Amino acid sequence: MERPILLFVLVHLNNQIVPREQARVDPFDRGFLMGDGVYEGLRAFDGRIVAMDYHVERLRDGLKALSIDYDAERMVPLTDRLLEANGLRDAFVYWQISRGAPGPGKQVRTRVPDGEMTPTVFGFASPACSLKEARTLQGRAAVTVQDPRWKLGQIKSISLLGSVLCAMQADDADADDAIIVNNGLVAEGTASNVAIAIDGPRGTRIVTPSLESTPILAGVTRRLLLEAMPEIENRPVRVEELMSAREVMVTGSLTMVTAITVLNGRPVGDGRPGPIAKRMLDTLLDVIHQEHAARSGA
Repeated sequence: MERPILLFVLVHLNNQIVPREQARVDPFDRGFLMGDGVYEGLRAFDGRIVAMDYHVERLRDGLKALSIDYDAERMVPLTDRLLEANGLRDAFVYWQISRGAPGPGKQVRTRVPDGEMTPTVFGFASPACSLKEARTLQGRAAVTVQDPRWKLGQIKSISLLGSVLCAMQADDADADDAIIVNNGLVAEGTASNVAIAIDGPRGTRIVTPSLESTPILAGVTRRLLLEAMPEIENRPVRVEELMSAREVMVTGSLTMVTAITVLNGRPVGDGRPGPIAKRMLDTLLDVIHQEHAARSGA
C-alpha cells in the first residue's frame, strides 16, 4: 500500500535551524543507544497549534517521569520558529527530547545515567492537510493484535518498537493500522486512541478505553473530544464490544477522527464511515475553529 512521503527541508537541533543533511547527533546520545527520551506530536492549522497547552503539559509530565531536566514551555516558541523557517501553515510538528550524551570520561552505555547531561532537542515539521480538507471523513482497515509493549504506556516514550511491530503485523495483513488489545481489553491504535459506538437498551453509546484500564497514551485529541462530548463513556472496553461495535474510530493529532470500516477482514457496520464518526470529526473541527478564533480575537 502507498505511504505518505514526509517532506521537510529545515530541522531544529539543539537551538539551531539547519538543513536535514547537516543535522548531526552524538552517536553516544542515550536517545539513539537506549531510546532514553520522550517525544510530542503537534498539529498546526493555519499556523496555529491545536491545544498547545495540553501538549506542553503532557511533555512536562513525560520529562518529569524520566527525570530529564528540560523546560517543556520552550516547545512553544521553538515550534513557531520551525514552522516559519519551513514556510508551513498546515503541518505536523514532531519534537524529541532525549537525555543527551555522557560527558568526557563518563560511561557511555550504563542503565543508570553517569553524571549530568545536556538534553538533545530535535524537531521537524512536515506538510499536512488544511482544516477544510480535514472535514472529509476517512475510512481505513485495521486488525487486532496482542499488546507486546511495556506497562508505562502513558509516557510518550521514543522507544516505539512495540508499536512498530504491531504496525508491521497490520501491514502483513494488508491493513492500514492495528488495534492493540491487552488481556481481553482494547488498548489503542499504533499511533492513536480508539473509540467505539455500540448499541444498548438506551440507544447507541460512544465508549473509549479509560487510561486506567490498560497502559495507553493520554491523547490530546482524545482529551479534546471527551471535554466537548460528555456523552462519551470513559471506561474499560472489552474486545467483544469492539468486535460487535456499530462503528469503530481512531483519533489522534494526524489521524483526527478516522473511521475503521474493516476490522480483521470484516466490514464494521455497513463498511462505510458512519454518523457517529462524522459527529466526532465535526465536533473536533468545531473545537479547533473556536480555539483559533479565541486566539486571534475574532
